[in-house]
Amino acid sequence: MRSKIALKSLVIGLFLAYSLWWLYILLAAGPEDSIRDYFSDSYGIVAGLGGFLGLIFAHKWDGWKSYVGKSLILFSLGLFFQFCGQLSYSIEYYIYGIENSYPSVGEVFFFSSIFFYIFGVWFVAKSAGTTISIKGVKKKLIAYVFPLLMIAFSYFMFINGTDFESYGLIANILTLAYPIGQAIYVSMAILTSYLAFNLVGGAMRRRVFFILFACIFQYAADSTFLYKTIQETWMPADISEYMFVVSYFLMSMAFIDFLAAYEFLQGRKK
Repeated sequence: MRSKIALKSLVIGLFLAYSLWWLYILLAAGPEDSIRDYFSDSYGIVAGLGGFLGLIFAHKWDGWKSYVGKSLILFSLGLFFQFCGQLSYSIEYYIYGIENSYPSVGEVFFFSSIFFYIFGVWFVAKSAGTTISIKGVKKKLIAYVFPLLMIAFSYFMFINGTDFESYGLIANILTLAYPIGQAIYVSMAILTSYLAFNLVGGAMRRRVFFILFACIFQYAADSTFLYKTIQETWMPADISEYMFVVSYFLMSMAFIDFLAAYEFLQGRKK
């Protein structure tokens, strides 16, 4: 119990520290101030901490032997790869002096995290008892049409009108793949929330929807970042980057909530 409180305090404390830092930047820092770069290059620590904790908590749920354990491992790896992606760009800039190196090694980590989230959502659905039941015309329409609508939304928001001739092959592939991959995992998260609403109960209900909400919020952060980048209004430590801080925090708190669920269920067995 004490260790759980200590870990929760650590996650909340780190989130509050970055929140206050971002608020100071918002109110007092100029567009070119270096404090923005320091924020942008370091907030991945929140993801790194969350990923580390998630892997520890997954062990409590028997790791790869259970659906919950699998989902926690995959989401944790997704967070940890987000951290590694940011770290690789920081190393290129601060150690090798390479600026604006996109696409670079960091994209291997960032893009890989999408697959971890997709399969993480899949195993959350499994743990919720939904494989997923799509009996009935209404559920079938939602299950098949909604993901297509999300992909279409991402296409028209982030891909349509892009001047692909201005970029290299890898950059063009990522321009197509990022929005589509993110649309897939968020549509799966929303679908799982809808289809599992009446199936999940007891100690697991809040935990399942909490971690799915964290996925949806990260999609909102990714979408905001992509939109501002396309509009050429992005800058270090802007609202999109703070949204990433919030999304990493939510995912970390969801992991801690699953630890609480494990302890609750173990207590009931005694």
